[in-house]
Amino acid sequence: MQRRARTASGRSETAAWESVTAQPAPALARVVTSYAEFRENSTTPVDRAEVANSGAVLIVEFDDPLLVSDVAEHDRPRLWQSFAAGIGQAPTATLHAGSQHCVEVRLTPLAVFSMTGMSMHELSDRVVGLEDLFGRTGRDLPEHLAAETDWDGRFGVLDGVFARLADAGSAPDPEVGYAWNTLRRTEGRAVIGDLLVETGWSRARLASRFREQVGVTPKAMARLLRFERAVRLMTEPGHRSLASIALSCAYYDQAHFNRDFRSFAGCSPTEWIAARYTDLPGNRVPSTE
Repeated sequence: MQRRARTASGRSETAAWESVTAQPAPALARVVTSYAEFRENSTTPVDRAEVANSGAVLIVEFDDPLLVSDVAEHDRPRLWQSFAAGIGQAPTATLHAGSQHCVEVRLTPLAVFSMTGMSMHELSDRVVGLEDLFGRTGRDLPEHLAAETDWDGRFGVLDGVFARLADAGSAPDPEVGYAWNTLRRTEGRAVIGDLLVETGWSRARLASRFREQVGVTPKAMARLLRFERAVRLMTEPGHRSLASIALSCAYYDQAHFNRDFRSFAGCSPTEWIAARYTDLPGNRVPSTE
């Protein structure tokens, strides 16, 4: 297939990086959010802060393994060559020695539930091996990707893998799918009470089934999606005040925004902005002392 891709790169005296991001095959639009291949080289080790997120992510690293601190065992980081992570409700961190070459896949949580049958709340805030999710397919995937010579070939392999897994999977509850899609479309600003009316389910039933198939309750997902919108607005070109961002993301006031931001990013909005790398993508782990 003819695949459109977005490329980016940067270089300084001490670091260089490049990335390519693309969409999956059209038939996988409800399964995969995006593919990306990323390379970077730095003269010093690189630590990177990862904020809370509303989706699942799969990483295959071709260089040295990454040291990953997940939410569940944040004080006991672990080396991973390839891994998957579910919805994260708190900040995490990665560290590499200076050289990285990886493929990243962003997946919808409902797709992971459908492809694996796993209770998604068991994956929330955790990092697991690909084999734990996809069995032999997950175990063999890094080798198949490494055998390709470029990003287009690797993304093609991923299309084939996820098409087969999706075809063999089972469908989530339509009510859960409706609630998830509504929350995502409104970026967390949908009213939970309206979802109850529209699905015909009780609050307890929707919370239980949504947590099983997505990973968190609808209320928690709404918070995550509002936060992600705020982060996106903070990183877009141009200048917007934090107060205007808080208002547009449906926070009650600046204090409410600051509390949620600290919960999901581990620091205040101003500390997070100050922790941006100038010569690499992303943020260093912020110092809050």
